Amino acid sequence: MLRTRATAGLVAASALLSVPLAAALHASTCGTPTPLLAPLVPLAPFVWPLVAAAAAGAAYTAVRRARTRRRPAGPPPRAATSAPPDPAELPSPVDHFTGRATETGAVLGLVRAGHRAIALTGPPGTGKSALAVRLAHELGPLFPDGRLYAELGGGRGEPSAPAAVLAGLLAALGAPAEEQSGTSDALSARFRGRTAGRRILLLLDDAADACQARALLPAGEHCLTLLTSRDALRNLPEAAPVPLTPLTEPDALALLAAVAGPGRPAAGPDHARTAVHACGRLPLAVRAAAGVSRSMPTGQMPALAGRLAAERDRLHQLRMDDLAVRAAFETAYAALGAPDRALLRALGACPAGRVTVRIAAAAADLDPAATRGGFRRLTDAQLARPEGPGGYRLHDLVRRLAAERLDHETAPAERRASLERIVTACTEDATDPGSRAWGATEQYAVPHLVRAAVREGLLNHAHALALAADPWLEGRPGQSARVAMWAAVLDAARRSGEQGWTAHAMRGLGAAYAHEGRLDRAVDHLRMAVALGRHLAGRTEQTATRRLLGAALRGAGRYEEALRELRTAWEDCREAGDTAGEAEVLRALGALHLDRRRPDEAIDCLERALPLLARHAGDAAALARHAGDAAVLADTRRRLGTAYAQTGGFVPAERHLHGALALYRRGGLTAGEGWTLTELGHLEERRGAYGAGVELHRAALAAFERAGLGAGIAASAEAVGDNLLVQGDPLGADEEYRRAADAHRRLGDHAREAEVRRKLGA
Repeated sequence: MLRTRATAGLVAASALLSVPLAAALHASTCGTPTPLLAPLVPLAPFVWPLVAAAAAGAAYTAVRRARTRRRPAGPPPRAATSAPPDPAELPSPVDHFTGRATETGAVLGLVRAGHRAIALTGPPGTGKSALAVRLAHELGPLFPDGRLYAELGGGRGEPSAPAAVLAGLLAALGAPAEEQSGTSDALSARFRGRTAGRRILLLLDDAADACQARALLPAGEHCLTLLTSRDALRNLPEAAPVPLTPLTEPDALALLAAVAGPGRPAAGPDHARTAVHACGRLPLAVRAAAGVSRSMPTGQMPALAGRLAAERDRLHQLRMDDLAVRAAFETAYAALGAPDRALLRALGACPAGRVTVRIAAAAADLDPAATRGGFRRLTDAQLARPEGPGGYRLHDLVRRLAAERLDHETAPAERRASLERIVTACTEDATDPGSRAWGATEQYAVPHLVRAAVREGLLNHAHALALAADPWLEGRPGQSARVAMWAAVLDAARRSGEQGWTAHAMRGLGAAYAHEGRLDRAVDHLRMAVALGRHLAGRTEQTATRRLLGAALRGAGRYEEALRELRTAWEDCREAGDTAGEAEVLRALGALHLDRRRPDEAIDCLERALPLLARHAGDAAALARHAGDAAVLADTRRRLGTAYAQTGGFVPAERHLHGALALYRRGGLTAGEGWTLTELGHLEERRGAYGAGVELHRAALAAFERAGLGAGIAASAEAVGDNLLVQGDPLGADEEYRRAADAHRRLGDHAREAEVRRKLGA
């Protein structure tokens, strides 16, 4: 209204002022002006055009406004639209990221192949989130429309609702507030609509399960979703799985060195290796251990390894600031159903990481079908994994948590009953001739079970398991587990007063020490076993003990004593009609005659043993087990080959030795393989083929190292040195002699050590 009145006033004023200006202009040109117009005469030529222009403008404005008032109102002008945001929400990568080259290559390969969703799955602590964040940053430039991140809370046991996560994602994509509320399905549809046609990378960290993750997948064909989850996500076929396992040893050592700081692992490489294996090579545990190391003085890696060596305190030690390994596993445990928690607790009573369904069923007092179902669910939760026929493996730290939960949540009587069932099942497995369940895992587990049974007062069960397990353990690499087992039985014998058990323990310890090459200790224990067995043991058992004593005396170079014990044993077998025992004693006599450099007598004994062994071929499995899981025929043929070689019969010698080597390799018996290769090497030396002899002795040395047999290492290293010296390589010979001397020193055989050292510089 004001603008309209102003315009009208301007038009009227212009019209009124134009009249005197026109008169003044006329007077200036035509004559004398009147007194009233005289002041305007000088200005008239200049002001007149301005007034006229003002009048015309005012008139135009008035007409324009009049027309505008008559025109109907149109819509208001639209504001200029803005481009959708391109959010960058990824968290920063972790420091000192190490390893995972294989998994990184797998993810990048899937991206190149066009996969739109990739799931990094694995147990707690395997570094899934760290790898996913690193990959997201590496792939980020390929997705210019946004890099979104959402933490889903599965590992905390408090999974985020899909609706809440979708609301946050929509807000990051610039959706107005009214689009950020509604049902999960509605929000998911809006999220897919906003991601369609765009290049967006979405990192969904710590998904609880496939149902939670599926609602959050974007729709764009050019989008990529990286997921991490402890769940195997088997019900999410949209996502290509990339499972994560513990780091390799080199990568774990590199991570420990990077996080602990310069110089710490280098100050104790062996202790650093011990530490990372105590951590199960899990990145979370290794980082926690490195944090503990940083709080200790430089050079204290041995102290760290010592802290982590005690299994019972290991989870407590693996804690530093916000890195707590126990918390990660406890959350996974709490997420299980009650039956699966009970199964996992029961597995805490099993000392080995690998356990068969049969033993697990005994531990949990379940039937096999229910146990298999429980293992499948534990596998889906990444707390167990299948290993071998009928077996599953728990990570050492998971097993440690299970043992803690067993102690805290189970009554003592229930724990004792579970242990009794486990020991009984293991004893039944060990006495089954067709059993294939026994291997390195059982070698580790049995001594722990025997000791645990003794602690719980299950003395009869402990003794029975030791008797059943000993034949399986006799031929295994290393004898420390066997020594520990029989030491526990000796403790049980002292508690119970059973002298027969003491005799068994002494015999078992003596046999284990003899296998390790600790012959003086072996002789002492076996003599005690013989003395105790005179009044307690049966004739067959006493004969077996005398045979072991004779073998130990032979190894110690006490040939006459050995001959006396073995002849007594042989006579006892003949009187008892024990042909299997007679065959064993004849084999031992053959080995003794070989050491006495009497090959003809050795051939006589061994050839007499062969038909006796053939007579018992129908019971070959039992016979082989009582020979310490070493092929009895292989032992006999190896010694026959050696005896024939000493008499110059190279053809039968080579035939028997190669036959023995094939039998040893077929049975995976590395110690026997090493001794046979040694004899073949000596055979080549007798032929003058020292180069071939060196190769065979080196192969024997490798076999003995795999078997952990110190006596064999010493013998093979010395033989390699002898051959190199003959071939004119004294430096190489000295190196091997030093190795042999060190092996004799570790065995406590200082006389042989001195003999070998005298060869140095020869």
